[in-house]
Amino acid sequence: MDAPLKKISQLLIILLLFGIQPIELTAQSTLSIPDPTQTSPPISTPPGISQLPEVTVYAQEEKPTTAAPKEQSSVYGPNLSIMEIPRDVLHVSQEQLKTVMVQQVNDLVAFNPSINPTQATGNVVSEPVIRGLPATMFRNGMLVGFSSGGNWGPILNFNADDSIDTVTGPVSVVYGPQEFAGGYVNEITKQPFFDRFHGDAFYTVGMYDTNMWNIDIGGPIGTEKKLAYRFDYFGQEGYAPYNYYDGSYLNRECGYLTITWNPTDNIQINWNGEIDQNDFLPYAGINRPTQNLINSGLYQSGSWIGYYTPPTSPSKPFGQFHPGQGTPPPGFGYAINWGPLVPISTRANLFNTPLDTSRQLYAVSQAITTIQLNEELKIVNNTLFEYYQTNVAQPVPDPTWVVMPYGLNLADRLEILWTPEKENSWFSQFFDAGLAFRFLSDEEYSGSWHPTSNQADMTKPITLADASIPVPYPVAISPAYNNPFLTDIPIPSHPGEYFNVDNFASTQCNFLEFSPFVLDILHFGEKTTLFLGARVDSYFVNAQPPSGTPAVLLAPYTNYEATSTSALLPQITISPTYRILPWMSWYATYYFGQTTAQSILGTFAPEFTSTYYHQTQSLYETGLKCSFLHDSLFLGLSAYAQSGFIPAFVLPGGTTPTVSADIQGVQLQGSYQPNNHFWINFGFNYMQGYENWTQTDGVGPTTFTPYTASVAAQYGLPVSQIISLAPGIYPFIGFPKEYGNLMLSYKFNSGFGISLWTIEQGGQFLSYDYSVRAPAWYTINASLFYATKHWEIRIWLYNLTDHHYWIAGAPGFTPARSANLEYAAFQMPFWAQAMVRINF
Repeated sequence: MDAPLKKISQLLIILLLFGIQPIELTAQSTLSIPDPTQTSPPISTPPGISQLPEVTVYAQEEKPTTAAPKEQSSVYGPNLSIMEIPRDVLHVSQEQLKTVMVQQVNDLVAFNPSINPTQATGNVVSEPVIRGLPATMFRNGMLVGFSSGGNWGPILNFNADDSIDTVTGPVSVVYGPQEFAGGYVNEITKQPFFDRFHGDAFYTVGMYDTNMWNIDIGGPIGTEKKLAYRFDYFGQEGYAPYNYYDGSYLNRECGYLTITWNPTDNIQINWNGEIDQNDFLPYAGINRPTQNLINSGLYQSGSWIGYYTPPTSPSKPFGQFHPGQGTPPPGFGYAINWGPLVPISTRANLFNTPLDTSRQLYAVSQAITTIQLNEELKIVNNTLFEYYQTNVAQPVPDPTWVVMPYGLNLADRLEILWTPEKENSWFSQFFDAGLAFRFLSDEEYSGSWHPTSNQADMTKPITLADASIPVPYPVAISPAYNNPFLTDIPIPSHPGEYFNVDNFASTQCNFLEFSPFVLDILHFGEKTTLFLGARVDSYFVNAQPPSGTPAVLLAPYTNYEATSTSALLPQITISPTYRILPWMSWYATYYFGQTTAQSILGTFAPEFTSTYYHQTQSLYETGLKCSFLHDSLFLGLSAYAQSGFIPAFVLPGGTTPTVSADIQGVQLQGSYQPNNHFWINFGFNYMQGYENWTQTDGVGPTTFTPYTASVAAQYGLPVSQIISLAPGIYPFIGFPKEYGNLMLSYKFNSGFGISLWTIEQGGQFLSYDYSVRAPAWYTINASLFYATKHWEIRIWLYNLTDHHYWIAGAPGFTPARSANLEYAAFQMPFWAQAMVRINF
């Protein structure tokens, strides 16, 4: 949207906020107050029945704001009670989303102790992290593509959601997996209103130039009320978790529209579409992390003076020193003239340069058709189309480029939901079976192999002089490099940006996926249920080097060429449940399946072999779910063990992009809502994660710097080396073991209210030498509000105690963990935000 239209939209919201008068409602319009998620039309008045005379009344909807244990959810396939689903499931309502003012996936940590915040350094987090692994995102049950390892994908627009559901463990056989995931999240988008016109608008201002605005309107179309719409527009100029840091920003514009048509009582057609434009510069953190930096804010200064080439004799273990700007061959690093420890601002940002930018254009269209054939049989067809463009350009100081000129994703799932007529009183069953289809075509460029973070001295302005120079082909094949795939290749139509090939990331890919699935739910009496599920993902992949790849890097000169692959990936799940007492149920879940490794944006690279299409994962989980006090108090306790494969850093031309991993833990989660004035959510999770490098042909984890900057300064060692550690079992780095959350809210009859929430995490080691540790941390946050029928004022206060804390640049699952001694991320201190909202 251009600037004039943006300003007009802002002005419109301001006029609405301060100029709208209360709208009178008729008795007819308040006899049945709608649920925002309800899409069916109200029952019309039968002929011959007189209506009440029109009077002016004011009514306010009273409904629970948190998920009661009996609430229904479709995250496992069919609509089931949360007490019945054999997984940890958490429903986050619209009221809860507003309580925290959720705008990014890290904000979900306030609700679920399985979710841990992460600093995808140099990138934006597009998927939350659940149990230390990426959580696959779904939109009304359909996969949101173009993301890998929780990174690089489109930023979610929570303003288009009525609610979200989070689930721990592998993706259900109905939704279908994409990668090794610690859980998944389903967005339930806003639905139209059929009773009358509804609308609201808000405008927020806050510290660090946070400005956001929104219009949300909708209502019936026509007098028969079989057709209705809803439109939501969200705009943003700045956001404190970005703007606090030097040079960082986040600007967004998002438009969402949905239309529902109910031509008959048994047919419903819902369509929703969205277009998002995102322009941002992420916070990358502070380089050269040491314990002095974490504990005392003291930075290890020192200027970059040169680089090393391979050693020429045993007496020169770091090779020959070359003064000036350059790019060292892998494993030899940069030379620094080390200086003293000096204080540094917590707002310092390694990407504080106008040369670094990130842009996204994302469009999605979804159509859901539901046909109720009879009481026993229902057909649902869900179609999703996505278009995605992104350009991540970060030449200084760590030369990284991720470019997707185009990405197209078309997916469809046809489901048949069948409840056979009961033949006896002690047995019944339910089928959810169907076929899923997916076609994806995209082109991806990824360039990043010579990290240059620790060579930059952040006590001085960061300029082009802090970036290493591109490596041309003659240098890449020289004796020092001896690897033609380390060539930095210009990206077509993107001057000044470069990519590499044979790096398991750059690709031009088309693939088809066909996935038959079945979920059979068997009920034995009133207490015992058995879930049996199976799915087979059939992939047909054509992957080739992207446009612009030099011929000298292709076959027959090298072994790098286009590939065509087919693969069958099975998944099965078995879950018995037993109602021990009327208020207590037990469940156990076993899952076994195969998923794929992925390129940087969620497809497949030409160098993938069969191994990368058959990544095995498993889950063992058991738990208790309890509902007390007339369903007002819910408690869930679970223990789990999950195993699979996570990505590892690999040089272009390398051979080890994945490694096996194991996660185990126990979790307690609960909620209590005795009435509509008060509710509370709480949880605690203890997790451990391990990387298993014992079956990797004598190769251990790859790391960019095997020691801290303080050690390098003490012994005069190079930084930003690329070396492989010894084989072994390594605990996850950047991964706390303890997580806790507590949220409570109380609203008085007068309209005043207060919400408080706290988040706690244990300490975490930054790297594989386990020498630098970010201590345990907590934040206390609050929301104060006053709400009437037609308007609301709310103030958010984040990190009330101004607690200073750090997290690693990347958590245990992502390839960027190998650079955790290149940067660490200081988290937001106290900040505040205020909002005015009107309803009309």
